[in-house]
Amino acid sequence: MRCLWVTDRAAIGASRFLDVLGRLAGAPALSVQLREPSLADRQFLDEARRTREILGDAVPLYVNRRFDVALAAGASGVHLPADGLPLGRVRALTPRGFAIGVSTHSPEEAGDAIAAGADLVVLGPIFDTPSKRVFGAPLGVEVLGRLPPRDTHGSAIFAIGGIDEAALPRLDAYRDRICGVAAVRLFQQSPDPRGVVERIATR
Repeated sequence: MRCLWVTDRAAIGASRFLDVLGRLAGAPALSVQLREPSLADRQFLDEARRTREILGDAVPLYVNRRFDVALAAGASGVHLPADGLPLGRVRALTPRGFAIGVSTHSPEEAGDAIAAGADLVVLGPIFDTPSKRVFGAPLGVEVLGRLPPRDTHGSAIFAIGGIDEAALPRLDAYRDRICGVAAVRLFQQSPDPRGVVERIATR
């Protein structure tokens, strides 16, 4: 399975964030979505460039929301929130090969993103997670069965929300629907984030 680390530098501090980046440099089957909502434009660009440099070219880097920052930083693509710019508009303004990810909160939204040509689709929250409780109950793992089979489209689908290593066996029945898992705490709060990625990659 593939991994997508959705960063939250504010939750762990700058020093720990850099440590995790270094540990995950070149990690197999890993992508990273950089979120920095509190930074000014210039700082965000500097952080994106530094993140790209530390991770290395083997790890795809998606910049959250800002495709202009992603392009300037040499990132692999941009990740659009569910309420962000329309995928088609971003596609028209970016070069060939620039990847576009989309966050979704229902299988119907995920299906629309797939039909629109999203390169990466994140669906959740699947399990309970503190940051999403204000939005209601989690979707539940069964909702993954309502996604289109992977062999019918070209999008990479990731489940997100409350996922830890203990929950991974519950996702196995949906390997024909998802290619991997996305998470914040699973990676950045682990004492061995690279080990987590490597174990998931060999499942």
